[in-house]
Amino acid sequence: HWDISASERLDFLKDFVKFGLEHWGSDQQGVNTTRRFLLEWLSFLYRYIPVGMLEVLPQSMNQRPPAFMCGRNDLETLMLSKNSKDWVKI
Repeated sequence: HWDISASERLDFLKDFVKFGLEHWGSDQQGVNTTRRFLLEWLSFLYRYIPVGMLEVLPQSMNQRPPAFMCGRNDLETLMLSKNSKDWVKI
């Protein structure tokens, strides 16, 4: 199992933003479109729990993270948050 770190996950998000701006352009409309799709993706990704934090391996498809789970560092805690304001901080 690959225990992906928060900084590696952030690198994926940076690549997504870079490719989004290349595709939709760096004007205001392109930035807004990239931001919209990034926030949609983050609304899905917050459910991901890194392998190092799982209690049981392998994780079942229907398992959800605990309500107030803290990450191993501040960035990981922001990525685990259900609050969309935290996603904007990322």
